[in-house]
Amino acid sequence: MEDPNLITKAIDKLLSKLKLLNFQNLNISECCRNYLIKYLDNYSFYMSLYSQLLQKAFKKLDKPVSESTFIDYGGGCGILSFLAKEIGFGTVVYSDVFQISVNEAQLISRRLNITIDYYICGEVKEFTDKINLYNIRPDLICSFDVLEHIYDLESWIKTIADIETEFSLLFMTSANPCNPFIANRLKKMHIKSENKGFENNIRCNDMYLNTSSLEERERIIRNKFPDLKNDDIKRLALESRGLIKNDIEKVVCDYIKTGNIFYKIKHPTNTCDPYTGSWTEKLIDLKQLKIFIKDINLTVNISNSFYSYSDKKIINVFKYLLNQIIRVLGPKNLFFSPAFILEIQKPLTQNGLS
Repeated sequence: MEDPNLITKAIDKLLSKLKLLNFQNLNISECCRNYLIKYLDNYSFYMSLYSQLLQKAFKKLDKPVSESTFIDYGGGCGILSFLAKEIGFGTVVYSDVFQISVNEAQLISRRLNITIDYYICGEVKEFTDKINLYNIRPDLICSFDVLEHIYDLESWIKTIADIETEFSLLFMTSANPCNPFIANRLKKMHIKSENKGFENNIRCNDMYLNTSSLEERERIIRNKFPDLKNDDIKRLALESRGLIKNDIEKVVCDYIKTGNIFYKIKHPTNTCDPYTGSWTEKLIDLKQLKIFIKDINLTVNISNSFYSYSDKKIINVFKYLLNQIIRVLGPKNLFFSPAFILEIQKPLTQNGLS
């Protein structure tokens, strides 16, 4: 990297532009508006995390930033894409599964006077197809707090490897299963999402519902199989935790044919939105994930992160002490880490996976 302060300068430049935005006058959803306000109110905190991710990403580059292509996967309101463009990446690609998010990111980019080169909407297969179709040659694919929401992560990784070029993928997530304090907090979130639900918990056809995942699975089964006994419906809803609508219906069809439920989720609390497949802060089995990635001939590394400081001085003292412990323990130790970074390298010799 030509300038060691490139990231810091870009962070400051983006902040000055965001401060000029009138969020209330933007024609965006309330959800997106709230995210932007949260980012701005906690800008130093989030930018510290983005900076950690980008610093690791830069080490993967073997050419100038201005000649490199950066992909923001699961871009949401577009902050990481905007930051990448301010840093000076030659090509920046924004991608998200929801069209409404793509539309809002485009609108915000115009207001910020930041030009993103490509916008891609769709699931991972559509994404990789368009990357290959447009002959985009990504150097970096980065994402923040997306990994823990991907429905079928192994299938996703296989599909992303179909991109016809060498690239480095770096996903940072705060859903660290190796930190017992984080894991315990997220398990409580799982249980609430599964049995009570959150406001804006489940998304169906761009509509938010505040019902529980369990209740929605029961509704899916009852609507599709109205002749099933009530006890069977409740049992099937309970035991199909972690499945999306189509897979839930397959489980029910097998049960009707055989009287058995063959599916069983391994984790005691993980649960997902049965309409989108988005997990509620999934706690991933990192050991199994590394084995899988190595088995398909990709290079993998998982490393820790450091705590971001805030304006709360007393809490910052504890964060400082924890950061010193993290430094002493080394990058592989995730026990005290607030997040982890998954790094996957696809070599140039790899021509996709079956």
